[in-house]
Amino acid sequence: MLDYDEMYQIFNSFRQVTQSFHKLFWKHEEQMEVTRIQMLVLSILIEHPNIGLAELAEMCHMGSSTTSGVVDRLVKAELVERERCIQDRRSLELKVTEKGKEIQKKMYELWMSRVSHMMDDLPKEDIDNLLRIHSLMLEKMEKER
Repeated sequence: MLDYDEMYQIFNSFRQVTQSFHKLFWKHEEQMEVTRIQMLVLSILIEHPNIGLAELAEMCHMGSSTTSGVVDRLVKAELVERERCIQDRRSLELKVTEKGKEIQKKMYELWMSRVSHMMDDLPKEDIDNLLRIHSLMLEKMEKER
C-alpha cells in the first residue's frame, strides 16, 4: 500500500496537469464563445446524440440540476435543442444544433492547436500506460461508490 506522501504526489500531479491544461487552453477565456463546461456538454452531445439529461449528467460527472442549468444556457444560445423522444413523449432528448456543431468544431481546432503539441514527444507506450493506469484507478474508484 502506498504511503501518504506517495498518494499526495500522485493526486497532486493529476491536479497540476489538469490545471496547466486548462490554463493553457483557456488563457484567453474572454474570447471563447462557450465556457469549459459548455464545451464539455457540446462534445458529449455530439458523440452521443439524442440522450436525455440524466445520461448527460452522468457522462459529465455532474448533478442533474447543474447539468440542466448548462443545457438551459446552451438552448438559450441556440447551440442545443430539446426534442420530445419519439418512443416516450414524456422524455426529452438533447441535440446539438448546426450552430453548436460549428462552435464545438472551432473550439476543438483551437484546443488541438494550443495543447496537442505537449504530447508530441511522449512515446506511444507511455501514453498507453498512462491511460491504462488511469482506467484502473477509475475502475477501483467506481467500485467504491
